Amino acid sequence: MTEAKLIHAGRDASCATRSEAARFLRQFTRNALYRTGALTLYHRLRNRRTLTVVTFHRVLRRGDARWETALAPWTLEEAAFDQCLEFLKRHYSIVSLDDVRQALKRARPLPARSLLLTFDDGFADNLDYALPLLRKHGATATIFITSDSIGSSERLWTEDLLWAVSRGRVSQRQLTCLHTILIGCVREPQDANLIWNIVRRGPNYDAGLVELVLSTLDIDLQRVRSPRQMLRREEIATLVANGIWIGAHGKTHSAFPASSDVAVELSHPRAVLKEIITPYGQGTVDALSFPHGAYTLEIADQALSAGYELLFTGEPELCCLDQGYLATSLIGRLDADARRIAPAGQFRPEMLAASLFMAARRQPDRGSRIAARARQHATEIVRMTGYGLLAHLWRRLLDPRRSAKREAR
Repeated sequence: MTEAKLIHAGRDASCATRSEAARFLRQFTRNALYRTGALTLYHRLRNRRTLTVVTFHRVLRRGDARWETALAPWTLEEAAFDQCLEFLKRHYSIVSLDDVRQALKRARPLPARSLLLTFDDGFADNLDYALPLLRKHGATATIFITSDSIGSSERLWTEDLLWAVSRGRVSQRQLTCLHTILIGCVREPQDANLIWNIVRRGPNYDAGLVELVLSTLDIDLQRVRSPRQMLRREEIATLVANGIWIGAHGKTHSAFPASSDVAVELSHPRAVLKEIITPYGQGTVDALSFPHGAYTLEIADQALSAGYELLFTGEPELCCLDQGYLATSLIGRLDADARRIAPAGQFRPEMLAASLFMAARRQPDRGSRIAARARQHATEIVRMTGYGLLAHLWRRLLDPRRSAKREAR
């Protein structure tokens, strides 16, 4: 090996060591702040007048046949979800979708540190595993359902594709060809966004065409059909009868900005779900979760005109309240990433605390640039370690001069 290569290898090893040391220090600091109660105090002071919305997708048991192909970021093990609920009850006031609706109408204020639990897509395991645990903890939740998926034995083909890609079962060449045929030519064949372009647009394509293209490209998604993946109509009714609220999540699960017919994406789930839930006490479907969190202001206006009142986005932020009331129909949500909060099924409360307690806050009367600065500010806090973070907490929260200025604003 030449001297230059030795120097280069030494630099790589040194960078890797520094990176690992920084990661360990951040983890140690998070643990210390949570275990000592500093992070909880920060949350109680900072987030007293906010609504936090947390998004889950799936809750499964490891022995379930659906576990093997479930997507790791969006699938929590049953025991970990149980511990999540314990954590959330300890630190928040869990509210219902109707509570949030009443706060928007200024009919009834939300309590301090409100939290709304939500699930996306309409997986059958929400009934099998999530509902019993929600009932155990006396909590309610809202499930946003994609109407085309109701009663399906399979999940979306795009989710099977995403799993196959993550396991190395689909080559980059196959992915590039699939993208070219379905969506259009690819400028950069190694572009990591190829899979996400397909995932966001794929549900909109004809099923027969998709099957033909997958067969032609020799892509085997190994789709799981048993146990059934998605909720049936009667199961949705059972959920409503047990205190669960239902919202819409589009017709096909395509990202709305890429959809060929946004009007149908808005109207179809509202009509289908209303027919199912009305006999069981929920009179209307007026809450919408944008698939993939994607929307434009024009689409938001279209949704409000279509009869929706609450629009849940993919913006990772808390919603600031005005004396307990909501000032906007657009509400951000925080994703419960199972890889972070429960790696290998082991619940990490300090990771969930950091994700929720330190999230950016969306001020009801401020523009997008200020919201962007808030997100950047929250990221900087998470990255800080040791004395710097403790000093920051003192300056931002506990210094009485700063507190007085903040109250004055």
